[in-house]
Amino acid sequence: MKSGFNSEKFGSGKIEIKVRTRERRRGEEMRKAKRLITGLLRVGLNPTAGANAAATAVAGALFFCFLLMNAAAGLARPGALAASSGDSPPRVLVIKAAKILTMAGPALENGMIIIEDGKIKQVGTNLTLPQGAEIIEEPEGWVLPGLIDAHSSLGLVDETGRSENEELSEPNVAQLSVIDGLNPFDKRIVQARAAGITAALVTPGRRSVIGGQMAAVRLRGKTVEEMVLLSPAGVKFSIGEGPKQAFGEKGRLPSTRMGNVYVIRQALLEAREYAEKWSAYEKKLAEARKARKDAADIQAPKRDLRLEALARVMRGELTAFIECYRVDDISAALRLVDEFRLKAVLVGCAEGYLLAEEIARRKIPVIVGPFGIGPKRTETERVATTNAARLQAAGVKVVLQSEVQYGLGTLEELPLVAALAVRGGLPEEEALKAITINAAEVMGVAGKIGSLEPGKEADLVIFSGHPLDYRSRVKRVLIGGE
Repeated sequence: MKSGFNSEKFGSGKIEIKVRTRERRRGEEMRKAKRLITGLLRVGLNPTAGANAAATAVAGALFFCFLLMNAAAGLARPGALAASSGDSPPRVLVIKAAKILTMAGPALENGMIIIEDGKIKQVGTNLTLPQGAEIIEEPEGWVLPGLIDAHSSLGLVDETGRSENEELSEPNVAQLSVIDGLNPFDKRIVQARAAGITAALVTPGRRSVIGGQMAAVRLRGKTVEEMVLLSPAGVKFSIGEGPKQAFGEKGRLPSTRMGNVYVIRQALLEAREYAEKWSAYEKKLAEARKARKDAADIQAPKRDLRLEALARVMRGELTAFIECYRVDDISAALRLVDEFRLKAVLVGCAEGYLLAEEIARRKIPVIVGPFGIGPKRTETERVATTNAARLQAAGVKVVLQSEVQYGLGTLEELPLVAALAVRGGLPEEEALKAITINAAEVMGVAGKIGSLEPGKEADLVIFSGHPLDYRSRVKRVLIGGE
């Protein structure tokens, strides 16, 4: 049935349903009022009624007629139904800028972005301005998606010395999740936003062999639930000096690189066995149900949260983020990926350029940087400024990080890390992708953030000039259009 209600005018189907419900209620109320008026008039015009009763009935009828006419007039006013529904009209924001880098296509000169209720509605040039929209004009500004720090300790480690990113009681703590230690009021989150960073992959540290579960978060919200985009977003593994030193100093396994790899291999084998037990149990249950037999005697395996997390890695449901820097550690990581058919990302990968073809052949993304900013470590002695460029040229998806948790950079230097990668030969567009859409894809949240496209969250940053120019300033940051 065709309705006279204009759903475009009022914004959404939800409001339309509310308004139609309100219309029906108003209609019922009017019909009741008409019946009451008719009854009063009958009394007032009845010749057998007394004079006082007749006068009172007629006065009442006239009064209700007055109310009915006002109600009808209110319904006829444009926007009256929308107002009565209790839903305010959607907030519409328009950004006009000299250049818009969508990360999903060519750059737009003198472009426009239309944002409605925190999401991107349109991106283009010469778009029709929505009526009543708030307009932000940046005639010299460059707009791009909010920057993403793809390997961060934000919310876990703060300036006071509080550190919640490493549980060193055991080398394998896959059952732990960073969201249980995340502080939404960490001052560094404010600093990150000021630098144009709107999202991060929050990760455990590098000193546990299996450090726990990671989370992709937006840098906005008073609670962890408001911040989280995806949790868990992966499980953190470390091969190299970190675990070897942390546990070797205690005289515990692992104290060598061999020990690091053994801990991972053994844990994954146990996770495979755990997953097989649960599969067998679920198969027996299904067979019992099919045969309509009593399944009370079929016992479930004992739950183990550590193995449960790793079983998801084994099934490819969670990505294994393997931190490795030296070429021997990268080789060990590749062997584990092959042996267990892991969906993996290599983190750090300082000497990745030496194995670029091997990494590319397996289609494994890498998160690198910011080598060259801070002091060199044992694992970054052979780092090359051409690392990112050579990996990308070989066909590897490259993501860049600030790596502030290890003292090699600061949050403000994420664009500088990209600029240094360009100096090393990484194409400019690829450097920008490495801190926006590539990062979002690796984190598993590219459907929500990372590029400026209709339907995605309105997370963006406006620079005073080219984002990779050291003279450019962050002028405005929006997360969810706010």
